[in-house]
Amino acid sequence: MTSIHSLDGLAVLYRLASSGAVVLTLILASFPSIATPAELWIGAATADITPEAPAAQEGVNVATAIRDRCLASVLALESRDGDRVLDQAVLVSCDLCILPGVQEGFRQYLAARQPGFDLRKLSLAATHTHTSPMVLKSPYNDKDYGDAVQPKDYLPFLFQRMGDAVTQAWKSRAAGAVAWGLGHAVTGHNRRVVYRDGTARMHGNTNDPNFSHIEGYEDHAVDILCFYDDQRRLKATAITMACTAQAAGGPVISADFWHDVRQLLHQRYGPSLCVLGFVAPAGDQTPRVQFRKEAEARMERLRGLDRAQEIARRVVAAFDDVAPLIAKDIRSDVPLVHLVRQVDLPARIVTPAEYEAAKKICDEMDAKETRGHREWYWRGYQGLIVERHLAQQKGEWKTFPIEMHVLRLGDVAMATNPFELFLDYGIQIMARSPAPQTILIELASPAGYAGYVPTPRAVQAGGYSAEVLVNMIGPDGAQVLVDRTVEAIGELFKK
Repeated sequence: MTSIHSLDGLAVLYRLASSGAVVLTLILASFPSIATPAELWIGAATADITPEAPAAQEGVNVATAIRDRCLASVLALESRDGDRVLDQAVLVSCDLCILPGVQEGFRQYLAARQPGFDLRKLSLAATHTHTSPMVLKSPYNDKDYGDAVQPKDYLPFLFQRMGDAVTQAWKSRAAGAVAWGLGHAVTGHNRRVVYRDGTARMHGNTNDPNFSHIEGYEDHAVDILCFYDDQRRLKATAITMACTAQAAGGPVISADFWHDVRQLLHQRYGPSLCVLGFVAPAGDQTPRVQFRKEAEARMERLRGLDRAQEIARRVVAAFDDVAPLIAKDIRSDVPLVHLVRQVDLPARIVTPAEYEAAKKICDEMDAKETRGHREWYWRGYQGLIVERHLAQQKGEWKTFPIEMHVLRLGDVAMATNPFELFLDYGIQIMARSPAPQTILIELASPAGYAGYVPTPRAVQAGGYSAEVLVNMIGPDGAQVLVDRTVEAIGELFKK
């Protein structure tokens, strides 16, 4: 599907959503009502997706140097009963900020290269590093990045590198085993600061007499999956936590703390270990502390670490704690069932007041003879508000379609969504899930720009991340997402 950052993309979404109903379509025609154990085949590979500097950077910058390499890490899974294939999955973790419209283009790129694999079972997810190359340029952004690698030139490079890794992982799959466990590390912190007047700001000043409280919960769980070859040697791991890769910054290309996680794990477990990093629902989370800043910084200095390295230290400590324990319960005969569903979620409606405010900003910017890059960037988001409101008037902007992947792997449920989903919704899904362990992955399989999904209290308090500006769906749509995800997991864990 075309990115929502275009009129054509909006038109496609409107046509898909014209009924206005919440539709749940099962792409996979049939699946076992009770998942049965099967032989698990595993393949893994890694691709370097770092362009040469300088390169257009996600947001409004140009990266002039490379701090460390951005990777695409691929895990290929297949369950077999003898020679009969029961189900498949290819999961790709990308050191990128967002992936609007990338997955469908990549599937088309792979179509002729990947015989024997159902491309619907491919899911891409971003770690949300803001120091990554820019994948797609907004049509509202007319900036020429000069000698820097342009977004239009980076995408073919990304497809080629990522495609080679997917092919390698798929061809290398062999009988193996899996283990799973739960650790803990303090990595993510709620970043919405609330003041006495009831308003909120992302990364707001807490050293303020009007500061009241931090808005929401934090989840320090670290979900760990370990994959082994037939000799029980560790070949890949998937690590998921409610924290985006935003500890680093500046005009550099970097995988943020995931680079440091990989470095430490490679020192312990060998350089061939494939490490996939996933973000659990963390739309209101950050690795940056909102208070105790000086005390945290002092401890980092005493350890001789920067913030990204400190986050990595904590994650790897959790892994080192869990890995030996789950190695006592490695399994090769586990069920793998993979559902791919298209779900229409109620869209967040643009109010007349929101439309008028956005239109005013657009008109003022359009009247200027010259515009800075940041102004074009801001104009793009305001233009989306105008387009959505006009579509509402025609009865076209009612629902927002997404692709959702739900997997059962042994006693573990995995479910994806394309949003920056606020943590509360992830907690709802995990609390209601019938699976012994539930792993949620956000920023996955987006058809276009999906944006943040705020809670009702966040909408009431306002501020960036809770505004219609960056919300394709609101709390109503989020509740449907929660319910549909729990229902799908329930189908895979029927007693």
